[in-house]
Amino acid sequence: MGRATKLARFFVDLPKEYVCTLQFGTASDTGDRTGDLSQTGARTTRAAIDAVLPDFLGTITQRVPMTSAVKVDGERLYKKAHRGEVVETPQKQVEITRIDAVTFDEASQELRCTIGCSKGTYVRQLAIDLGNAVGAGAYLQELARTATGEFRLQDGQSLADFEAAVAGRQETDEHIPGLLPPARALEFMPALEISAAQAAAVRNGARLPGGPPEPVRLVCHGELLAIYGPQESGRGLKPLVVL
Repeated sequence: MGRATKLARFFVDLPKEYVCTLQFGTASDTGDRTGDLSQTGARTTRAAIDAVLPDFLGTITQRVPMTSAVKVDGERLYKKAHRGEVVETPQKQVEITRIDAVTFDEASQELRCTIGCSKGTYVRQLAIDLGNAVGAGAYLQELARTATGEFRLQDGQSLADFEAAVAGRQETDEHIPGLLPPARALEFMPALEISAAQAAAVRNGARLPGGPPEPVRLVCHGELLAIYGPQESGRGLKPLVVL
């Protein structure tokens, strides 16, 4: 909220966790239930699924789906897909840290699983690839992101509770219960303690000598002042976000 929205980009690179349902025996031209569905006439088993899951762990190569926002020839793929065009899409490497098969209903051919992965992973493409690996075809029926880094869905609050907390404030700058302050939310990022003299310069966006080769929190007496990152020259730090 407010100035803290400028920090959103620093959460994008965090690993993700999903809970999803894969439907085997059916193919989708989009990889999910919004596409044109077609029965493959094939079925699979839990044993067959368990046998191929290890092949999808670690660093794997995925083909970008036609319905993605990746640009090819200067245009986003989903726009081409909406016109009915089919082109060869690029490939990318992603990291799959875990795939846990929670339940498999052999009658309905539905697999419920949890997936831990890097940013940029296309879970619907993973569903397609798993379906092809067992020879039955599959698509992504349901998907929910349950975690981004250390932030878990189960620790969140409903929009109604949040609005009630906002309405109950007496002062506009009063802290909202349940809302993480920026300093707490960015604890996954390394911190650099600076002096009061440096703090005055940082508030004006001054560059600093030294520092790590990655984004870092600048803190003075426990107060988060800014996020700095390495300069293009590799020497010193420049401001990315000043709060």
